[in-house]
Amino acid sequence: MFFRILFLSIFCVFSTFAQTPFLEIPNDLSKKNNSVENAYVVVDNEKKTFSTFMVNEQSINAYLYSQELEPISKFASKGLPEGYNEIIGKTIKNGQVRLYFKEYYNKKFGAVLFDFYREQSIETEFGFKLEDEIYLQSHSYQDRLYIITVSKKSSLLNIYTFQHDGKFEKKSFDFTENVFVNGKNEPTTLYKLLYDSFNGLTSVVKIEESNPNSLQITSNLSKIYDRGDSFILSIDKEGLFTYLLEFKVPELSVKIAAIEKLNGMGDEKFNTTNSYLYKDKIFQIGGNSKIMVLTVKELATKKELKRFVLSKDEDIPFKNSAIIEEYATNQSIKTKELDKTNLLLQIFNGGNSGVAVNPTSTGYQLTLGGNEIIKRGGGGFGGPMMFGGPGNGMMINSTSSGMVVTSGFNPTFFSFGSFPYNEANRTKRIECLFNEDFEHIDGEIPQNVFNRLRNHTSNLPKAKAETVFRMDDYFVYGRYFTIDNVYKFFKFSE
Repeated sequence: MFFRILFLSIFCVFSTFAQTPFLEIPNDLSKKNNSVENAYVVVDNEKKTFSTFMVNEQSINAYLYSQELEPISKFASKGLPEGYNEIIGKTIKNGQVRLYFKEYYNKKFGAVLFDFYREQSIETEFGFKLEDEIYLQSHSYQDRLYIITVSKKSSLLNIYTFQHDGKFEKKSFDFTENVFVNGKNEPTTLYKLLYDSFNGLTSVVKIEESNPNSLQITSNLSKIYDRGDSFILSIDKEGLFTYLLEFKVPELSVKIAAIEKLNGMGDEKFNTTNSYLYKDKIFQIGGNSKIMVLTVKELATKKELKRFVLSKDEDIPFKNSAIIEEYATNQSIKTKELDKTNLLLQIFNGGNSGVAVNPTSTGYQLTLGGNEIIKRGGGGFGGPMMFGGPGNGMMINSTSSGMVVTSGFNPTFFSFGSFPYNEANRTKRIECLFNEDFEHIDGEIPQNVFNRLRNHTSNLPKAKAETVFRMDDYFVYGRYFTIDNVYKFFKFSE
């Protein structure tokens, strides 16, 4: 009875924002006591199909459906040996899907090929190990996967190209002659710009500009923008320049640019600077506890189009929301409104500044502010590891067999699930509306599709094996229902 009431409540909640039931997949390839721990979806736009991978402690169960929701094939794979903790990408060719994995310490890589027409899988461990290189991120496009690394203590960037048949090759780019500088305008290396010595990490987050991204993601100082046949690595660790490295695929040509940014005004030096790319523009933000500055520039010409300056003692003339403070853990999210500009700027004392851009029917919605990780002492994680750890993934669930996988390869789910962290975080932000010429306009901030979905699911029992993906012009949300042993998808639009 409880389950029926729960399902009806979920259905009613979703139906209030253009949601309809989409598909139910029985978990029928597993023993009854093997529930779904994680789920991943790969859409094949060429074949008009999508494959769902349900992970449990024994296997990866694969289901192939047409976009008309007709079942085509299903079978189980034993997966890779223990230790491969993250799905980092995929390749698609001739109806086959190959998922690529890395192990937790970012040294070794492997893949599982799912052949839906033969209903069999091939598990492969690649014969190399990163020794003097640091894993940064990956990029998937059509039948190739690109793994990006940086060599230690150098300006050498490496890209491993994996073809769908499992063959791979390495190409290195030496940027030594492209003089990178630190905040003191002294020469430095690409490695130092990417390496966080405080945390011992090189956390490069993946951005898809069509998603409603939050400051928890965009406040990261190193990002990779997924643009299909190209990807852009942006670096904002130091205060003088935003460095952009744009790679075209599959030819792997590269363009490098240094976009100057303000690191202070007058006697006020900024504690934090950052940037965000949206189409042909770059938005650069900086500030301290007394002042915040946002500039909008053309990427191609570096011409400044608009500048906004905000000081702690004045009202904010270009905001369309209250000043919002959000405190998030992997257990809860608490939100309150602040009434003073100086309370917003305080986030720049210890946190990273950030800006996020979403298109509207009349121009742009900008989210301005910052995010701060709140360090906590103590022992273990007390639950699943959340986005922001060494794996650069979204959520990591460990199974009893040792298989640990994430959904970091899915930027859509990455954006949807951005609010939980393993460590608590505090965000302060304002929402602003501008026309195409970046003139402020009045109006209410529209709720994006992810916010509406989060608001509705926040009152439901904790979801298991969630996923979100885009298909054509709509989104699909999925979750596992334990009692019925069924994975259910819901279609919803903006």
